Amino acid sequence: MIVEKAKYRLDLGDERLWHGDRPVQISNKAFQLLRLLVSNPNRLLTKDHILEGVWGEVCVSEGLIKEYVHDLRLALGDDPKRPAYIETVHGRGYRFLGGVEETSCADGPAAQTKPRTAPPSLAVVPFTNLTGEERWARFCRGLSDDLVIDLARYPDFMVIANGASSMQPTDGLGVHNVDREPTAGYVLDGSVQASDSRVRVNVKLIETGNGNHLWTEQYERELGEVFAIQSDIIAHAASAVGGFSGQIPHLERLRLGRKPPGDLHAYELYLLGHELEARFEKQSTLRAFELSQRAVELDPNYARAWLVRGWTCWQILLEKWANDTQDYLELWRESFVRAATLDPLDPFAMMELAAVRAGDGDIPGASDALERALDLGRNQADLLIVAANSIALIMDDPARAKQILDRGLQLIAVVGDWQRLSMARIAYFTEDFERAVKDARRGPDNLLTHLVEILSLAQLDRTEEVHDLVRTFEVKHPNFDPQEFIEIYPITAAGAQRLFFEGIEKAGLN
Repeated sequence: MIVEKAKYRLDLGDERLWHGDRPVQISNKAFQLLRLLVSNPNRLLTKDHILEGVWGEVCVSEGLIKEYVHDLRLALGDDPKRPAYIETVHGRGYRFLGGVEETSCADGPAAQTKPRTAPPSLAVVPFTNLTGEERWARFCRGLSDDLVIDLARYPDFMVIANGASSMQPTDGLGVHNVDREPTAGYVLDGSVQASDSRVRVNVKLIETGNGNHLWTEQYERELGEVFAIQSDIIAHAASAVGGFSGQIPHLERLRLGRKPPGDLHAYELYLLGHELEARFEKQSTLRAFELSQRAVELDPNYARAWLVRGWTCWQILLEKWANDTQDYLELWRESFVRAATLDPLDPFAMMELAAVRAGDGDIPGASDALERALDLGRNQADLLIVAANSIALIMDDPARAKQILDRGLQLIAVVGDWQRLSMARIAYFTEDFERAVKDARRGPDNLLTHLVEILSLAQLDRTEEVHDLVRTFEVKHPNFDPQEFIEIYPITAAGAQRLFFEGIEKAGLN
């Protein structure tokens, strides 16, 4: 008996892969690779052909192709030993065998993602079309569906698919099932208005338990390419609601402040640990390490808890807040490798894996991991702002780092102190020293901030200010070692190292 392959559809219009009426979550680069394969059926595509077709001038290794082929096989349910969709031609490349059809449009509900360790749930209901025109009805459906897909990339909450028959908006208080019980803790709702020249989208986040409007935002754009407007609004709204600095994690942290510590679970320990770690203070960071350690003990498969543990170890190492440096170095490495292994689709995990690989001298591997991080987190403001530093300091591409940073900053409404620190670092390594000083002075009170300010002032030959700051710096950080610093940070790019040590010498910190 012949078993028919499952039919998949590749929607070239809104760049999604569908299985029946269910979208299959794949990254942007995975979509581009699949599109290249599908457009060349039963033809051998060499690795060079794929690298040029998908990554263009960005320098990545052949190993990254293998990782994305693996992603596609998981999405398609394909077995590499008995391939039905993608065949490996050993030593040469890959061949597409069929089973995926190209289309130009697709409608259907998005898939529900399942939590690993009980985060809160969010439902996105269909946006209201206030224009009365059918083209804007399609726009509303596209906004709702794509917000589900983009928000599903954030591991800090579970996204419930919109359009399900059991879900109905009720009196503006959120989404309920047929038994009138809330199906999600939060609801994202909205409406669309349009004139001859502009489109206005109102978005609101609602708590289903009491109907409180927790967050509202209005996006108004010049009328132009509908898909471009849609993508822009989705990126802004997803960053505002999700991410480490998003509304839902913030609200959950406030809720946890009223909960006895003994009742906390792995997800909650992770949230509180990250909040403490982000304060850049010694006692807060040490406490964050304890909380994240408890989280990984409760749930060893929770990738985000491993991430926070890695970040706390990194801060402890940089600031030298513990004597057992070697132990924390091993914990740092273990944490990020475990996070990336457990969740290779988490862009932060891949970004930190790049740092580990760079520290080991594996620059091609670091480049691959960074490109995956940027692909997976292309609409996540937090990821872009932090990853820009790695592009400058590991990949030696400060101009691209500035572009990525600017894209991330465009997606947030308020710039916080840790974003200022990223801005200061990128400004220094793009040799905009005046800007680096300005941003450093608005950054967090930690070693990195003060170091960037000192090096920038030294590059500007503002000697008196440098001397005053160096005296204070040496009191706070008496054991600072520039060579050890760039190994832990890490700074591996030749151009970045040159600028770093040039500033160190001018400041007299060597």
